[in-house]
Order: sequence, then C-alpha cells, then structure tokens
Amino acid sequence: KDGTEFSGTVVRKDGDRLLLVIPRSQVETVDGQTLPAPVAVGAAAPQFEATDLSGTKHALADYRGKVMVLQFWATWCPHCRSDVQLMKDLFTKYQGQGLQILTVSTDHDVDKLQSFIRDQQLRYPIIPTFGPSVSAQQVALPDLYEAQGVPTYVVIDRQGTIAKAFSGSVTEGRVDLEGELNRLLAASQPSASKTP
Repeated sequence: KDGTEFSGTVVRKDGDRLLLVIPRSQVETVDGQTLPAPVAVGAAAPQFEATDLSGTKHALADYRGKVMVLQFWATWCPHCRSDVQLMKDLFTKYQGQGLQILTVSTDHDVDKLQSFIRDQQLRYPIIPTFGPSVSAQQVALPDLYEAQGVPTYVVIDRQGTIAKAFSGSVTEGRVDLEGELNRLLAASQPSASKTP
C-alpha cells in the first residue's frame, strides 16, 4: 500500500489476500519492529547464551578467537545421524587447534537424546531446545539462526563472523566442511606474542 517494491513467491491466494515468501534479506521490519540482520555469510553471528545437557553455560562471545561449528540436528533425522561420525572425528582432530563444536538438538524427548549421546559417546556440547529447564532464548536458537530444518550448519570464524551456512548432510552432500575448517583455522591463527 505504501509503494514499497519487493520480489517474492506467491504461495497461496485467498480472495484479496496473498501469502508470500519473501527473501529474508529484503525484510527490515515486521509490524514496525526492526529485525536483526539476516544470517548470511559475512554477517556477524547472532549472539546467544544457552546451557548444554551437562549444565555448562555457553555464550557465543565466550568463543571469540575460536572457529565454531554450530550444528542444528535431531536424533530422529537420518541425515543428521549420517554426520555423527564426521562431527566426532572433527571434534577429536581439531579441538586443540582452536575449533569449538556446539550442537543444538531439536529433539522433543530429552531422555532419548541423552541415551543417543551415551550410545554414540558424543563429547562435544549438546544444547537442547526442549525440556523443563530450557530458556526461551534456547528454544529460539534455531529461529535466531534461521535454521531451515535439520541438519543445518553455521561456521563462525574467530572474529564472530559467519563464514559458511548451509542445510543438509555434510557426508551425503558436496560440502567440504573439513576443508573450510582447515582454511579458517590456518588463515586466522592467533598471533603469537613476541618476546624480546
């Protein structure tokens, strides 16, 4: 009505109403409220605080200076399960080189999730989005990062900038996640302090 132009895809027409899908990059406000910047390569990663299943608190700001893989997944998802061994291997191989892996589980059944973690011997932090003690911010993590289903991956560089974001299984697809991590870990080594 105000003459603003945008492009989108019409999903449904209902009389004089339209349901549109509009790229997030074209939307700055909703109902007069300014939206945060879209989650995109080159943008600052959205800040968050969350508690993992072991009770440890995590904030994105705590990992500045590290490369992070933020994985959104669920135990019921076969594509997520196919990536479990890769994530375990990456964690073991690179955690001492400045890599942090945080996974965000969208499982509704926390008992099944914990059983899966034990069976698979997962050692990296798992942040649940369901459960009695889960904060509202934690529940909203997939939306905050615009995760379009599971698995979704967001790779964040040492400066807190999104270096890569994609949906789908790494092992079933064509994404060279380890190559990207090697590049980020090598290119952004923290400077060694010089002694006289």
